[in-house]
Amino acid sequence: MYPAILLPYSSRLREGRPAIRCMHHDRALRVRGAPRLRVARALAGLAVAALTAGCGNAATVSPTTTQVAPSRAAPPSPAVDAAVLAVLRQTWAGYKQTFIQGGRVLDPTRGGITTSEGQSYALLRAVWMDDRTTFDAVWHWTVSNLQVRGDALFASLWGSPDGVRDHNTASDADSDIALALLFAARTFNDSSYRSSAMKVLADMWRLDVAPIAGMNVLTGGNWATAEQSPGPVINPSYFSPYAYRVFAREDSAHPWTTLIDSSYTMLDRCTGAPLDGAASAGLPPNWCAISRSTGQITSFPQISGADNYGYDAFRVMWRVAVDAVWNNEQRARDYLTRNDFLRTRWSSAQRIEAVYAHDGSVASGYEDPTIYGGDIGNFLVADPATARLIQQRLMTSFHAGPPAYFGDTNNYFEQNWVWFGLALSGGALTDLDGG
Repeated sequence: MYPAILLPYSSRLREGRPAIRCMHHDRALRVRGAPRLRVARALAGLAVAALTAGCGNAATVSPTTTQVAPSRAAPPSPAVDAAVLAVLRQTWAGYKQTFIQGGRVLDPTRGGITTSEGQSYALLRAVWMDDRTTFDAVWHWTVSNLQVRGDALFASLWGSPDGVRDHNTASDADSDIALALLFAARTFNDSSYRSSAMKVLADMWRLDVAPIAGMNVLTGGNWATAEQSPGPVINPSYFSPYAYRVFAREDSAHPWTTLIDSSYTMLDRCTGAPLDGAASAGLPPNWCAISRSTGQITSFPQISGADNYGYDAFRVMWRVAVDAVWNNEQRARDYLTRNDFLRTRWSSAQRIEAVYAHDGSVASGYEDPTIYGGDIGNFLVADPATARLIQQRLMTSFHAGPPAYFGDTNNYFEQNWVWFGLALSGGALTDLDGG
């Protein structure tokens, strides 16, 4: 079976795709975190002050050396913004009230289902908010209900009353959960989280990574690694090179830095490929496939809207921007600067549409704060002045409640990605593993 390809939330329904698409086919602590912990708590204190004043089984290919070009002037790390931090804390409190029950993250728009993606987002937000109580509740539920495959990875879909509905993995959730656990080990000074993370990383490498055309490549999950025709399946928005640097520091048993290299190679190839027969506008697709022997990128038509820059692909801009901001990665800066489609659209229309076809034509002509939450990463690196305007647009989607929320109060995906976008632009995200 193909997994239930999760296209969560009303936003993805507006992209013209079903909410769940099922298809046939045969995812020892070194305590050095005190300085980072003080930073996290200082940011939390600043936010509280602002509120008070009235203001969230792959074979291993031989490792290659990650090439880092001589440093140019780094993009300035976003300044800490007290008003944004106050909103992040309010909406985190609102999110917990609305979407998290007993450690399970629910999607109200889809009958209360739970995804590994949703659990991973909650874990990341909890550790960045220094909220151990929520982190532990979410982690405990995740272990008990999703880490049930017989390995250390996570089933991607769960629903009451029948439990797991899809045992396949989603590699972005596996990666984000591992990162959250390593951050928690530092922030909460508890080596048990690191022990759990190391087990996840070992099985990620075995099941979510494929040797393709001389590279180690993160696929969409265990199901995507096994895909034979047209080849393993890739979701470019799953690539998290900043996370692989953390994994490399913590796990010397696997060559995680090779995933940094392949991520940037695959991003360029998927972005530039004429997937639908037309010239690329310089936008990454939601999904693509890769030939095992040649590395050639092709469409993956089994997923509707795979070629579009839509409700998966917009996350590429955020994930690449994190690597630029945290690590001054030249390839991240080059990718975001070179691909200027979004900046050109903003310049001409003062807006960005929710979904574009691979050739740049409008596929869904409406604005959505969800999309701006990822797109802002492109502007933060390549056009900081406009990034501030997009940050303002994100802030206008905030409703104080109670409970506080962004945009559509029931749209779980929107709540997360507006939060992530503001957290990055507002200077609230740090590498809690210690760099």
